[in-house]
Amino acid sequence: MQELLNLRTQFEETTEDFKLEQYGSDINSLKWFVENGHKSNSLRNGYQKALEIAEAIITEYENGRRGTKEDAYS
Repeated sequence: MQELLNLRTQFEETTEDFKLEQYGSDINSLKWFVENGHKSNSLRNGYQKALEIAEAIITEYENGRRGTKEDAYS
């Protein structure tokens, strides 16, 4: 859990100057970034790192939700 919080902080720090639909690291923002973030941000420094972080968080979120009804990450 602590590792996910650290990843969320890294994502927010990396993307603070990016063009995003909404800022933050909730699961919906991360999914939007993975699907649409390349349009305005792919040439920005840190884009690839932010994409990898977002994908890692989403993977953990989806693996953690299997078998549970709680949405602990958003």
